[in-house]
Amino acid sequence: MNKTHSVSRPAQLTRPQGSETVRRASRMLAWALLGLLLFGLNIALAEFAHHAGLVTYVFTRTLLWSVLPYLFAFVLLHRSLHLPAMEGNSLVGLATTLPFAALLFIFAAFHLEYSRGALLLSYVTTLGWIWFGYRRFVRNYVPVFGYTDAATLAQLEQILAMPGAAPASPTRFQPISSLDEAVHCDGLMLDRNATADPERTRVLAQFKLSHVRMYSVERIGEMLTGRVGLAHIDENFLDDYAAHYFYSFAKRLIDLAAVLCMAPLALPLGLVVAVAIRLESTGPALFRQGRVGLFGKPFTMFKFRSMAFDAGAPAQFAARRDPRVTRVGRVIRKYRLDEIPQLWNVLAGDMSLIGPRPEQVPMVDEFAHTIAYYPYRHLVRPGLSGWAQVQQGYVGTHEETVTKLSYDLYYVKHCSFALDLLIGVKTLRTLLTGYGAR
Repeated sequence: MNKTHSVSRPAQLTRPQGSETVRRASRMLAWALLGLLLFGLNIALAEFAHHAGLVTYVFTRTLLWSVLPYLFAFVLLHRSLHLPAMEGNSLVGLATTLPFAALLFIFAAFHLEYSRGALLLSYVTTLGWIWFGYRRFVRNYVPVFGYTDAATLAQLEQILAMPGAAPASPTRFQPISSLDEAVHCDGLMLDRNATADPERTRVLAQFKLSHVRMYSVERIGEMLTGRVGLAHIDENFLDDYAAHYFYSFAKRLIDLAAVLCMAPLALPLGLVVAVAIRLESTGPALFRQGRVGLFGKPFTMFKFRSMAFDAGAPAQFAARRDPRVTRVGRVIRKYRLDEIPQLWNVLAGDMSLIGPRPEQVPMVDEFAHTIAYYPYRHLVRPGLSGWAQVQQGYVGTHEETVTKLSYDLYYVKHCSFALDLLIGVKTLRTLLTGYGAR
């Protein structure tokens, strides 16, 4: 975290006032509209090539169809601007690929003629245009936040410095003593728990009337890290959870459809894993364990056994290079093949594909008494993969569990289809690389 001192600037050089999020969205919107000229050029060249007999009319028509996923890609990216900018590459790839995949599905479902070359050209053009615009206007931009009280920096440091956490997005901070200095910042960082006094209230009102965006320390921490600050959490930060009713219903339907689609691959792969486990060691291939699910309700979770069989083993963290893990177990844990049976838990409604990982009942009982706000993670259905898993991996200590909770509560607070899709993409990376396995 870099700190800078403010420098007076002439009034005519004052940057546009208002939210930096709005400014970023406006820049990306202008970039999207400019990109339509590029599509127009491609269509004009395609029409010229058609008259010259180089391509068919289907090529031009496919380019025209591709304008829709191009625009929808920018909509998806706009909806995900609240996520940390360090996730930019994943967001751009996701926002571009999904709309074009949907268009390809429509072509196949309705038996419409299309040009693979034109579709590929449109996809590559969209991906390059969005990637360049995002890096120029969003990811490479280092925001500057002002502050009036140095104590807010100390509070922010507590949020940023957590064991096992991913690094925060680059940001600069500078002290603010006047309105002229404040309007040159992207926002003002404040301690919302600070004692109010008439002078402070008048100053903040002046900032607000000048369209200076003001953020709490906790909100700045969320924007930079993708975590919720537990030391200064607000008791009412989940008041808007009820607004996610439609999202929860639609997500459940998606879970069911996804499991049914994966079943033809998961069943034979699971059979191979089960046979390998039985050939290497004695004991059942399937492992059952009590976990805590939605609203704190316990359920039985299924996994393929990856450790030596011990019916009386107590609940404990998995250590790095854990000696209990078998040779087959190391492979299936690395690539998460041990979690294939949990697709049944998803089908039964105990779990979702995306959500906080369910913990063992004894651990939940312990953490509920030792870690404040721990039960809040049970406000959403647990998942096969979650925000904490793709950002942090497995945890092995009480301190890392606190960090994990900060990621889980960020998901509970900001759960959305955009965040779920981002987690899905990062989970695929985990499956391919074995990141975070123990």
